[in-house]
Amino acid sequence: MTKKSGRTGTVLVLVVMILLLLAADLYLLMKFREREISKVNKMITIECGMPLTEDMLMNGEPSVEELFSTNLDVTKIDTKVPQIVSYSYYFWKEKIPCTIYVTDTIPPSAEAVPQHMFSTDYMPKAEDVVKDVYDLNPCTVEYKDLPNMGLGGHYDVDVSVKDSSGNETIVKVPFDVTRDTLPPEITGTEDKELFVGDTISYRDGVTVRDNLDPNPVFTIDASNVNLKQAGTYTVTYTATDFSGNTTQVSINVTLKVKPEGYVDPEVVYDAAREVLAKITKPGMSDLEVALQITYWCRYHINYGNRSASGSWTAAAYQGLTSRNGRCYTYAMSARALFDVAGIENMIIKREKYGRSPHYWNYIKIDGQWYHCDSTPRHTYGSYVFGYTTKELQAFRVNNYNGYYYTVENFPKSAKDSIQSRIDYPNHRIIN
Repeated sequence: MTKKSGRTGTVLVLVVMILLLLAADLYLLMKFREREISKVNKMITIECGMPLTEDMLMNGEPSVEELFSTNLDVTKIDTKVPQIVSYSYYFWKEKIPCTIYVTDTIPPSAEAVPQHMFSTDYMPKAEDVVKDVYDLNPCTVEYKDLPNMGLGGHYDVDVSVKDSSGNETIVKVPFDVTRDTLPPEITGTEDKELFVGDTISYRDGVTVRDNLDPNPVFTIDASNVNLKQAGTYTVTYTATDFSGNTTQVSINVTLKVKPEGYVDPEVVYDAAREVLAKITKPGMSDLEVALQITYWCRYHINYGNRSASGSWTAAAYQGLTSRNGRCYTYAMSARALFDVAGIENMIIKREKYGRSPHYWNYIKIDGQWYHCDSTPRHTYGSYVFGYTTKELQAFRVNNYNGYYYTVENFPKSAKDSIQSRIDYPNHRIIN
């Protein structure tokens, strides 16, 4: 072996050793790169509303922090909005593509508002039957399939609350539906007797009530009435509630030719007010006022042979002004006085039974009905006041009662007697 070939071999060995060292360094460098790059979170997924911080961008501390940089500013990302954010990380000069997914997978929350309605009501808006709707994103509120509520009853209605990402919550809203089957009630209607040419107030004293509808539709059809011609006409009252339930009531309006000597009711009431002002005092109870009225008619109207009978107003005016007449005059005079005193009253007519008709007053005091009769009787110097029906039927003058009438046609009278409270001679109430 020559000296030259030995030197060549040494050089080759050195070259090989150097190459091996370079390869080892390159391998270590590649492993270092892989390890460092693996610390970068290339794909991040977070739920809407969660915070995004810089420490989430990497899953480990870099060995050499200065080798890493990024073009992402996490403070500028609104994580309340679903979105995809693309950005880059740089390892020395190497670009690493990264993506952040802000997702919305949580459905909205909401609570039901129980509903009470009638079968004829319009359905409320879906937004009005739920409350406390919460989601980070805009929501729509809609009914799902609606049941037929026409028959009434209980229903659990599905309401969809859906956010802009399509997440949906179904809220079951209880509906209690009342079906209205009862028609309105019309009260206070009664047949009317008037004179040709009079004006008629068909609505006075008439009330309409419904179990559910506070304002049922109420109409009065008086189109057939001819106020200028005598006759009997039909007037129809109709009430319809919001469910369509209807009630109809008809009355007869009888128009007569005004009799000779007719007196307008207001003229009678003016005369009655003058009398009432003289015989009563402020603060009197209804019972005390009623006693003064009965007493006044008994002792200030003279019993005579003639009584205006064409109308009650003529008879009452005769008694209040001329102060004479028969039983019809006494009863109608008392009626006018009770009316202006605000005491509810009605007239009872005796059924004949072989004798002439007789009239007396039936008055309501403190919710109880009592009989009053101010017409004088032979050999009887007092008057009937505050009698119960039982007491009236037991009343006798010369062994004759004279109060025959159909009790069932009138309101029930009081049961308890008040006669012990009446001082007839001094016409006052004993307290």
